[in-house]
Amino acid sequence: MLLKGFLLLFSIAQIAADFKSIGIEEAPWQASVQINDKHHCGGVIYSEDIILTIAECVRKARLEFISVRVGSAQENAGGTVLKVKKMRLQVLGLRPNDVAILLLRSPLYLHGGIQAIPLATELLVPGTNASVTGWGQLSALNPSSKVLLRVDVQIQDQLKCATNNALKGRLISVGEICAAPAGEIPYACQGFVGGPLVANNRLYGMLSWQSACDVLNKSGAYANIAMLKVWIESTVKLINFLGIG
Repeated sequence: MLLKGFLLLFSIAQIAADFKSIGIEEAPWQASVQINDKHHCGGVIYSEDIILTIAECVRKARLEFISVRVGSAQENAGGTVLKVKKMRLQVLGLRPNDVAILLLRSPLYLHGGIQAIPLATELLVPGTNASVTGWGQLSALNPSSKVLLRVDVQIQDQLKCATNNALKGRLISVGEICAAPAGEIPYACQGFVGGPLVANNRLYGMLSWQSACDVLNKSGAYANIAMLKVWIESTVKLINFLGIG
C-alpha cells in the first residue's frame, strides 16, 4: 500500500513536470467550444470561418446554443466569441474520434493570438515529441484548469496502445493515434477533449471522446488528422461554396 502511494505521488509530480500554463500566443489556434456560454470542449482554428472539434462534443447540442471563444487563454473570459452557423459531422458523429466542422456566423480576424493551423499530411512515428493544449483536468485528483494548459507528450506505439486500451474496454480505431506524457496519471480528461495535438506547428490530432480520467489509463487517443485531411478539406469546400452543411 505504501509503495502504491509513493508511486502515485511520483506520477503526480512527473505530470506536473510535463505541463505548464501558457498564453494564447503560444497556441493561437486553440479554441474553446462552448455550450450555453460555458466551456465544453477544445477546438482548433482551421480558417477564418471554420473551427474543428470532436463530433461528440456538439452532436446533441442545438446549433443556436453552440459558440466558440478564441484569442484567450481564459476558459470563459476574454478574446472573441462567435456563434456557429452550421456544423457538419463526420459520418454520424458516433465514434469517439469522429470530427465536427463548425462554420462560424462571421469570419475571424486572424492576427496575434488568433491564428489558423495547417493540417498534417504525414503520420508521426512513435517517440516523436508533441504537445496538447486545453482547459481540462490533468487527473481525476485535480480540478479543471481555468487557464490554458500545455502538456508535453510523445507519440506511442499504435499496437501497444491498442492492446492496453482494449484490456480496459476502449477500442482504438485505425483513425486514431496515441500519445502520452511521462507520468502514469492521465492528463486527458473531459475538458481536454477536442484539444489539438501539435508538432512542428502542424495539427496531427484532436483528443478523442472517452479519454476520461482513469489512473490505469496512460495513453490518450486522438483523431488522426493526416487520415482525415482529404475529408476535412473537401467538406469545408462544400460548406463554403455550395452551402451544404
